[in-house]
Amino acid sequence: MRKLVALLAAALMALPVLPAQAGKAKHVTGTIEATLLPFPKLAAWGDPVGLTRPGCTAGQQDVHWAAQEFKAPGKGKLRFYAEGFTGDWDLYIFDGDQVLYRSEASQVPDQAPPEEEITISLKKKQTVTLVVCNWLGDPNVIAAYEGHFK
Repeated sequence: MRKLVALLAAALMALPVLPAQAGKAKHVTGTIEATLLPFPKLAAWGDPVGLTRPGCTAGQQDVHWAAQEFKAPGKGKLRFYAEGFTGDWDLYIFDGDQVLYRSEASQVPDQAPPEEEITISLKKKQTVTLVVCNWLGDPNVIAAYEGHFK
């Protein structure tokens, strides 16, 4: 029995010592605040002049839409949302030029609630671009993001 206890004690002492922070989840929050002009581009417009980006992201950056890069500090989920705005705003998550996710509820004319939301799973160090876009809304918006990562 003493040999077993001695072996267990030796095995425990041989384990690597991990920092106190290891294994703790990281909570990340932030906002994108913008004053932007409406750009109500419809998919039905087609692409006569090279406006290949979806919805109001076909307009000009920092005029019709605002963007912020986000790099995941670990594996986890990110929630990107806007609520309580007036008019019609949309949210997109891009990977380079490719749209990964979109939230395009139709507040005008369908009277959907003033909220847009996307939740996405991310890998450690994955970088995406968060975009808030004024389709046909009042000029001021605050979009927020929050995530839990390991």
